[in-house]
Amino acid sequence: MWRYYLIAALIVLAVGSVLFANRLASNGWKLNAQTPGSPPPAHPGPNEGFVTTPEPNFSGQGGWVLSALPGCFEQLSSIEGPSLALTFHIPPARERILPGTSLRSGNCTILVRDHDVWIYRGGDRVRVPSEARLYGTKDGLTLVYDHAGRTQVRIYRRL
Repeated sequence: MWRYYLIAALIVLAVGSVLFANRLASNGWKLNAQTPGSPPPAHPGPNEGFVTTPEPNFSGQGGWVLSALPGCFEQLSSIEGPSLALTFHIPPARERILPGTSLRSGNCTILVRDHDVWIYRGGDRVRVPSEARLYGTKDGLTLVYDHAGRTQVRIYRRL
């Protein structure tokens, strides 16, 4: 019986060692001691003395995209939950911004479409995917985003 325990222990030790070594190699961990003193100065890169390129344009999609544009919108509140539970948080249909409407907020342009909302800022392009609706209420812009039986209701102030 003890032979089986010994074989099982050796198998566990071998598999554990392989997995640990793989984890070290894949995460770039290095086992070395800290050296005293300051690090050597960094070597200048190949672009030393040249103008750096501008940041790439931003793109994305989700119910959060208006929050990613702080120069255009300020999020005042957010609630998410099952669609039926948030029925009373959705503004009345008469306050919905009609599809085809284009709005300006800060340096952003909002294009309201039938089932989604697009926001443009310079080269940035973000989208609230289907099913998204935008409402103009006394509190500001209310974004309602339905997905997978859940609803997000976010209220924004235009800047």
